Amino acid sequence: MARQVAHEIKNPLTPIKLQIQRLIRLKEKNNPAWEERFDEVSAVVLEHIDILTETANEFSTFAKLYSEDPVLMDLDKTLKDQLLIFDNRDNVRIQYIGLEEAFVMAPKPQLIRVFVNLITNAIQAVEMQQTENSAQTEGTVFIGLRNSTREGYYDITFEDNGPGVSEENLGKLFTPNFTTKSSGTGLGLAICRNIIEKCEGEIRYQRSFALGGAAFVVTIPKHKA
Repeated sequence: MARQVAHEIKNPLTPIKLQIQRLIRLKEKNNPAWEERFDEVSAVVLEHIDILTETANEFSTFAKLYSEDPVLMDLDKTLKDQLLIFDNRDNVRIQYIGLEEAFVMAPKPQLIRVFVNLITNAIQAVEMQQTENSAQTEGTVFIGLRNSTREGYYDITFEDNGPGVSEENLGKLFTPNFTTKSSGTGLGLAICRNIIEKCEGEIRYQRSFALGGAAFVVTIPKHKA
């Protein structure tokens, strides 16, 4: 993981260095074009600084995994709280079916991060398809909490009617540095898997039978009272 993040950090440094060197050469030659290039170069540098910042923030999450103690969490309430934040879009309908008295022991900020990441991914997949689809079909995201077929566990599903994951990308889905988005570090799903594994659970991908898009299933052990 450290090698992957180091690679991710080095990537933006190259264009930053090249752009600044180009400005310096133009200025040394008293070429007036350097002033015209300044705004363009500044935009590129700021964009890549944002990428570096995001990468650093993502990587710091791994350190927190080992310092945050697990607490008793009500999964149903936690998921409902997150939906209050996201269920405000006219073009995406979010459905939720919960399960009362579903308690787990987990580092709360980290598990919430998993939920937020998976909900965000689902909404972005739907909106991306809507942008590409002139028919503008209604977007649907479904979150479900249920008893797992695996004894002593809960399943939390995050489904959407977006395009899903292509066959060629399935093997890379939880790999650090992999993303199909135009922006982002590609660390989100890798971090999600790391968090869930620290909770002694698992996360997997499958096609959504009901919606036809992506379905991520988080399986996490129940709290033993």
